[in-house]
Amino acid sequence: MIINLMKQNKVNFKRIYGTSSTIANNVRFDSRFIAKHDVFVCIQGDNHDGHAFIEDSIAQGASIIVGTDEELLKSYYRQYEDCTFLVVEDARLAMAQMAVLLSDEAWKKLVTVAVTGTNGKTTVAAYVRSLLNQLQLRTTSIGTCGIITSKEKINFFKSTPTTPESADLHVLFKQLAMEGEKAVVMEATSIALDQKRTASMTFDVAIHTNLSPEHLEFHGTMENYKRAKMKLFEQAATAIVNIDDEGMAQDILDTYQGKLLTYSLKRNSGADLIASNIHTDALGIQFELYTNGSSYTIHAPIYGEYNVANLLAAIGTAMQLGFDLEEIVDVLATIESPEGRFEVIEQYGGRKIILDYAHTPAALDQLLTAVNAIPHRRLIVMILGVGIRDFGKMPKMAETIEGRADEIVVSVDHPGHHDPKIIIDAVCKGFTDRVHNVSTAKTRAEAVCLALDLSEEGDIVLLTGGQINGAQFVRGKAIPHSDHAIIRSYFEEQHAEKVQPTIS
Repeated sequence: MIINLMKQNKVNFKRIYGTSSTIANNVRFDSRFIAKHDVFVCIQGDNHDGHAFIEDSIAQGASIIVGTDEELLKSYYRQYEDCTFLVVEDARLAMAQMAVLLSDEAWKKLVTVAVTGTNGKTTVAAYVRSLLNQLQLRTTSIGTCGIITSKEKINFFKSTPTTPESADLHVLFKQLAMEGEKAVVMEATSIALDQKRTASMTFDVAIHTNLSPEHLEFHGTMENYKRAKMKLFEQAATAIVNIDDEGMAQDILDTYQGKLLTYSLKRNSGADLIASNIHTDALGIQFELYTNGSSYTIHAPIYGEYNVANLLAAIGTAMQLGFDLEEIVDVLATIESPEGRFEVIEQYGGRKIILDYAHTPAALDQLLTAVNAIPHRRLIVMILGVGIRDFGKMPKMAETIEGRADEIVVSVDHPGHHDPKIIIDAVCKGFTDRVHNVSTAKTRAEAVCLALDLSEEGDIVLLTGGQINGAQFVRGKAIPHSDHAIIRSYFEEQHAEKVQPTIS
C-alpha cells in the first residue's frame, strides 16, 4: 500500500530522511525475510542489533528503514536516497504502530481478548475460545498451543513461542478477519507486554489470572514482572480480575478505570462471580455459581479447583461481551480444554496418563492437589527444570513434589544452551536427604518413557511441563517433540513384544 508518513498519525517519529510518501507492504524485524517494498525495523535483540543489518535489508528491497540511531540512518540515506529512513525514539513501539498501519487496523474488525498471569493463560484462552464459539461468535485463540481458529489449528509462523511479535500479530489479525473470524483471544505474556508486542491497540477485555515468581531471568525483580503485566490493563476497555490472587489483584482494582468484573472461589469474597460447593467425580467438576443474587448449578468436564477459577474468567469475559448468563450456563457442560492442560489419556493399559503444563511451583502445587483427588493406586510424577527460564525456581519444584508422589522422575524441558545434567542437579537440590524415590533422565522423551516404565495398571502417570509449539528448544534450535507420539510408540512397542511369536 502507499503510505504518506507526514500525513498519517499512526507512527510516531522524530525525523524522516528521504521521501515521506512510498510503497510499504509488510513490517519485518529479521532482514532474512525482507521482500521488495517491505519495512525493516532495527530491533535490539539479545545477540544482535538490527542496525547492523540495514544494508542487507536494502539489498533485498526494503523501502523504509526504521531505527533509533539517527547518525547511522542519516549516513545510509546519503548512500541510498531512494529509501526512506525513519528515526524513532522506541523501535518496538514504532514496529507495533507500523504493523497496525499496514494491516489497515485489522484489530478493530475483531473482538479482542487478552489473558495475562503466571499460570492459567493457556487454559483461560482455550475456555474463552470454546465458550464464544458455542455462543456463535467465531473465535480464534493465539498462544502456547499455537493458533486455533473456530474451525481448525492453522500453520502460521510465530516468531516467539506464545505472544507473536507485533509485526506478525497484525498480519494474523488481517488474515483472520478476511477469513470470517469475529473474535480473537490471546495470551499476553509479561515479556510480550514489556516488549510492546501488543502496543497501539485496545483490547475489548483484559483477563488477570494470578501472579507468582516467574521470568525473573528476564525481569530481574518481582516488581518489574508485575509492572509488565499491569501494562495490559492500560490498554483494555473492560477487565476480569481474580480477587483471590494476592500477587496483583489489588493493584488492578486500585488503578483500573474501566468496567470491571471480579471472580473468586471464596464464598464471602464479595466478587461478582463466585464458585462454591465444588465437587469432583469421574466426569469432571460440579459447582454452584453465584452472581447478581442468583445461583446456578454448573457441570463441566474439567478437573482441579484452579480450573474452576479459569472457567469463571471465561464466563466473565462472555458477560462483558454482552452475552446472557442463562445462555452461557447452558453450554458449559461441553467446554473444551486445551491440549496438554489436565489432559487425561486413558486408553493405555488401565492407567491414567495426565498431561499438564504446570511449570512453576505454584502451578505444580495446585495440580498435585487436583490429581490426588482422583482415585488411583500409585502416583508417578515427572517434573522438570526449564533451561530457558529462571534457575532459582528449580529447587522449589522438588520441594513442592516431595512426599506427594510414589515415584518422581526429574528431567529437562527446553535445555537451551545448558548441559541437561546442570538443570537436573538444580532441581534435585530441592530434595531433602530422606527422599529415595527419585529417578532422572537427560531428555524429556527419555523421562516420559521412564515414567511409563515405573507405572502399572491402576496408577496415575502425571507428566508436567511440556513442549512449546510441538518442540523442545535445544541450543537455539526447535527440535520436534510430541508427548502423544512418544506415549503411543511406547505402548505399541510393548504390544509388539507381547505378541511376538516364540521360535523353537
